[in-house]
Amino acid sequence: MRWSFKKNKELRMVGILIVSHGRLAEALISSVQFLVGNLQKIRGVSIWPKDKGKEVRDRIQKEIEEVDDGDGVLILTDVLGGTPTNLSLSFLKEEKVEVVTGVNMPMLLTLSSYRKGRPLREIGKLVKKSGRRSIVLAKALVRVRREKKLIRGKN
Repeated sequence: MRWSFKKNKELRMVGILIVSHGRLAEALISSVQFLVGNLQKIRGVSIWPKDKGKEVRDRIQKEIEEVDDGDGVLILTDVLGGTPTNLSLSFLKEEKVEVVTGVNMPMLLTLSSYRKGRPLREIGKLVKKSGRRSIVLAKALVRVRREKKLIRGKN
C-alpha cells in the first residue's frame, strides 16, 4: 500500500502556467521543449493590448484548470507590476496557486527536472533561486574564472 502511494505521488506534478505580454510565453515553452523534449502540464497565456481584463482572467482560469492535477499550479509571469502579473495575482491561493515573476529559460529548465513529487511551495522557491542565479554580469564571471586559473598555475 505504501509503495503504490509513493508511486502515484511521483506521477503527480505541479502544473505550470506562463502568463506574458505578447508571444513570450509560447516562445519560452517552445525553446525549453527544444532543449529537453515535451513538457507535461504546461501552458501559456499571451496578453495583447486589445485584450479586456475579464477575458484574460477567464483564459488564465481555464488554463489553470487544464494544468492542475491536484498538486497546485505555479504561474510564471514576465514583469512584476505588469498586466500579466497583476491579473495572475488574483488567483493566488495558499498551497494551490503561487505566482513567480521574471520568468526566464533557466527557471523552466529547473522545472523540467525538479517538479515531480515536490510541493508547490518548494517548487516556487527552487524556481526563484534558479532564475536569480542565472542572471550574471558575464565580464565579472570571466574575470573570476581567469583568476582561478592563475591561482592554480594555469595560463
